[in-house]
Amino acid sequence: MIKNSPDPTKTYIYQPPTIYVATFYFVLLVWTIISVSYMGKKGWVNWFQLFMVAFVFVMTWYFSLGISYKAQINNDGKLELFSFRRVIRIHSTKIGMVEGPRLPLGFIRFRLEREKAYLFCVVKDKTLQQILSRIREVNPDIKFRNI
Repeated sequence: MIKNSPDPTKTYIYQPPTIYVATFYFVLLVWTIISVSYMGKKGWVNWFQLFMVAFVFVMTWYFSLGISYKAQINNDGKLELFSFRRVIRIHSTKIGMVEGPRLPLGFIRFRLEREKAYLFCVVKDKTLQQILSRIREVNPDIKFRNI
């Protein structure tokens, strides 16, 4: 007897509201402009100070551009997280833990094998809940926190 397996081509796609992602990056941009202009008015003491401040801003933007704005999973459990900097493709069995925000709006953290990935999220979104349910079905050993 052959079991009917779920359709492997069925995918769930989650994208947070555009206004949420745009507001995050707008606030980050405003913070950067205000900080640089304030510190520029005070004058730079030396090149080391300038280098350290520039390093902090570059790293802040580097990691912020790595936050995923879109998640896609198929019935096989293959998850794709899209950010402005890269696309992470991983199978759900390789995810160790999923941690949600303490508020209804924030970031979901996926603990992967060698790194962590973040996703903008609205916790009550039905599509996001379907993606998380699919991850749980494929990987029953996964730990969920605050979700």
